[in-house]
Amino acid sequence: MQPSDANGQTALKVIIIVGIAAFVCMILVAVAMQNAFSTSERERPDKRPPQSPFDGQRAFEDLQAMVELGPRPSGSQALEECRRHIRRELSMAGIEVQELRFEAATPLGPMELVNIVGAVRGFRPEVIILGAHYETEHSADVPLVGANSAGAATAWLIEMARALGAERQGRNVWLCFFDGSAPFAEEDRGLYGSRQFVEHLRTTGAMENVQAMIGIDMIGDRYLGIQRDYGAPQWLTSAIWSRASGLAFSRHFQTKGGEWPGDHSPFRAAGVPAVSIADRQYGGSVLEHQRNWHTANDTIERVCPESLQVIGDVVFHALPDIEMHLDVHGPG
Repeated sequence: MQPSDANGQTALKVIIIVGIAAFVCMILVAVAMQNAFSTSERERPDKRPPQSPFDGQRAFEDLQAMVELGPRPSGSQALEECRRHIRRELSMAGIEVQELRFEAATPLGPMELVNIVGAVRGFRPEVIILGAHYETEHSADVPLVGANSAGAATAWLIEMARALGAERQGRNVWLCFFDGSAPFAEEDRGLYGSRQFVEHLRTTGAMENVQAMIGIDMIGDRYLGIQRDYGAPQWLTSAIWSRASGLAFSRHFQTKGGEWPGDHSPFRAAGVPAVSIADRQYGGSVLEHQRNWHTANDTIERVCPESLQVIGDVVFHALPDIEMHLDVHGPG
């Protein structure tokens, strides 16, 4: 065999091997894409009758009203109008409303921020907090109307107030709307409202009655996938995830998860059992999340009432389960 023939056969073998490898890679990529697509489609919530007094459609109407106000950053007139909406709707539901104003030293200078607390009266002195931030992120470049961040959670809290009513058996439930959670600059850690509220609880002596906190964020996504909060007490996540399973919502409450900062963090640091309920991927893929999260694409078309309904049903029914654990074991 001539050297040229040997070289030719070697080159042909290389071409065949490379071709086979490329073909296998294409198949693997296609399978991965198909799996990713099917996974995201499973996260689309079904339209089904409510399984609690919570009304996802009514919450969505509150969300639409807030989005129509446009960007609502801390200190803006639009956020003041949002506060009026919150106060009005809570008062109409018979909920006692309190505003807690405070000054924060932000990267943009001193700013007056406002936390709002709606108190559902219980027949016991202990308290469970449901909390979310209600302002949108500051941006000088693009209008951020914040349908999912923070409109969805804000609207959800308003509707949960209606679902719970002015009074309930068991513990008090405080619906807390935090101001100044979004960072004011790149190196800013934000969370001004929740940190200030924890300090308020300490100074007033009310902290001793707070037995659990549930932080709500990014729950309106049309592809709803709540990741498990690994930093939360096991009993608290189990109460919520078990209730989700019992209501046939397991596909929306995932086993994978992590630990992220949020308005639950100051409570956890203060020793309060706290859990975050948040969809950490906004959209059906990582790429969509990058396009949507804290951008001008966070619009009403990318959120839906069905997702609000899922979280409303689960938390409404999980509250008695949480209280049952507290009755037996306490908050430890």
